[in-house]
Amino acid sequence: MPEFFEVMDVRKKPKQYVEEKVQEIVNEAFEVRRKLERKMSRRELIAFDKVLSKYLEPDNVLNRVEASIATDYSMINHGR
Repeated sequence: MPEFFEVMDVRKKPKQYVEEKVQEIVNEAFEVRRKLERKMSRRELIAFDKVLSKYLEPDNVLNRVEASIATDYSMINHGR
């Protein structure tokens, strides 16, 4: 039996849950970059990285984490 289940494990500490949400958001952003970087020129990548840096600012990441938590809460509420 795993220490934690993949999704919605009530045994997870809140800090660990939030850290996983932040990591998911960062991974998603860099996954998009990995897909696009093969087809982009150096200048396009620099421009994309500037946009990505704004996307990964603390306020923007916090908004995404809050939205992700709200989605999870909604899933729990509707899945009773």
